[in-house]
Amino acid sequence: MVVSVSPMRKVQMVMFMTIDGQAQFPAYDSAPYTNDAEEPMWKPRFDSIDTIILGGVAYPKWAAFWPQKQDDPKSSAWQKEFSRFSNRAQKVVFSKSLQKPLWENTRIVRGTPSEEVAKLKAAPGKDIAVGGGPRIAQSLLAEDLVDEILVLVQPSLVGTGKPLFRTTDDPRYGEDVIPKGAPGRHDFVLVEAKGLADSNVFLHYALGR
Repeated sequence: MVVSVSPMRKVQMVMFMTIDGQAQFPAYDSAPYTNDAEEPMWKPRFDSIDTIILGGVAYPKWAAFWPQKQDDPKSSAWQKEFSRFSNRAQKVVFSKSLQKPLWENTRIVRGTPSEEVAKLKAAPGKDIAVGGGPRIAQSLLAEDLVDEILVLVQPSLVGTGKPLFRTTDDPRYGEDVIPKGAPGRHDFVLVEAKGLADSNVFLHYALGR
């Protein structure tokens, strides 16, 4: 008898960053990022993701903004679609201070992100998106739990902020070349690169195992 084994759920890091690597939103005169027609990160994945990972800082901001957008006549078509998607998705929130959920389908977790996400990956379900914030993403990258990176690079240098990818000086590597197997190194392969009309660039990488 042949027993079929379901593939493990993928963890997709879905983030925005500036050219200099800050996980910030620069203010622009027009829309802050892509228009509805060409939104490349979330829209193609509404049917393949059922869980969103959020940190204790990002979650209240999402909860205050997204739930009501599906019924707001001022919302764009994409905002309404994302609102419906995020409302039905399971939100797993890592917070030591949040006492109760602020949004339907929310589960608050006090433990270590890497331990919880490892359990989620092994459980039945669709793919898992890491939506915010940078510290959660960095901890999962460090534990080799991120399968894909999807990032929208915004056309600004802001000089300071929250780095999406933590950078540290390592005295062991004073040369320009970082050798294979160096601590903290993770190699990915390019799946898609797309320049958008508003000067943003969408990059999609998969872990090169």
